[in-house]
Amino acid sequence: MITRLLAAILAILGLLPMTTSAQQPFDYEKTKAEHGVREYTLSKLPARGYDYYKIAENAWFVHDDFENMVFFVTDVGVVVVDPKPDVSPFVLDVIPQVTNKPITHVIYTHHHRDHSQGARLFPNDSVLIASKATADLLAVANDPKRPQPAVVFDHDYVLETGGLRLELKTLGRNWHSQDDMVAWAPQQKILFAIDMFHPDAAPWIHFGESSDPWFAFGLPDLLLKQYDFNFVIVGHERIVGTPEHMKTYQAFIGDMKMTLGGILSSDGYQSAMKEAAGRYSESASHYLYKSGIMTASNVCAQQMIEKWQGRIRNAELNMVENCQTMFMHLAVLDP
Repeated sequence: MITRLLAAILAILGLLPMTTSAQQPFDYEKTKAEHGVREYTLSKLPARGYDYYKIAENAWFVHDDFENMVFFVTDVGVVVVDPKPDVSPFVLDVIPQVTNKPITHVIYTHHHRDHSQGARLFPNDSVLIASKATADLLAVANDPKRPQPAVVFDHDYVLETGGLRLELKTLGRNWHSQDDMVAWAPQQKILFAIDMFHPDAAPWIHFGESSDPWFAFGLPDLLLKQYDFNFVIVGHERIVGTPEHMKTYQAFIGDMKMTLGGILSSDGYQSAMKEAAGRYSESASHYLYKSGIMTASNVCAQQMIEKWQGRIRNAELNMVENCQTMFMHLAVLDP
């Protein structure tokens, strides 16, 4: 009893740290069950317009209705990843709530404005890091809201600061922009693959306006084999991505490939193309080409919606356009 009383007095005097909920061991399963599920996407945001939660012992996930960012608290400061203009003000509001340490590093994931224009909001003495491809594109943009990085790497870079190890890597090909990279925090088991997919939701139109759809289609296979992660950060949605979400996306891609393959080899599709050929003159092959794309894509979308309605959110959204993208690369560009 005396020992407990003495500890309480010392804590009050600031001579012994008081036990708080933030000091409790991180509960991965609880976080996943509360914040990696569809119900959380339907919950109401606080009046401040954002919310946040821990996704590792020293990592926080900050989100509004549709976008998110992550920051790490190290022994010497704070490392911020993916400086979005809309979410960065919220991150700057949250950081002082969890630590009094300075922001030491800010990492660009790619050059797109919606993922980089928040960089100007962070302290001038924080170190901006980017791949060479990103730095080159930022130089072309010449946008004061997207300052040039101080640290630039070609293919791989390891940031080690205050006990945090963050491995940055370009993959040789891109899935979304012209300058994508992955980031991996091995101790926290957090993987960053920004704009790769939307957890528990249909893909963005044209598979995220992908710069290299064929590589994008194979990215889940690559990352699931290469990384043992608890969470995957993709930059959008208020729920945090999980391995299960990525496996669902992997299954979705595989099903669309199989669905389109079945349509293209079906008697119904062949008959439809013969009928279309009879409607157009011999010099209008581009009309026949378009007819082939749209015939297959419309049937594909109908079948995919029937199979995936309820399994993912917004299954009907952009399904025709995404079947078109898959058709172009499965049957025309990258067979």
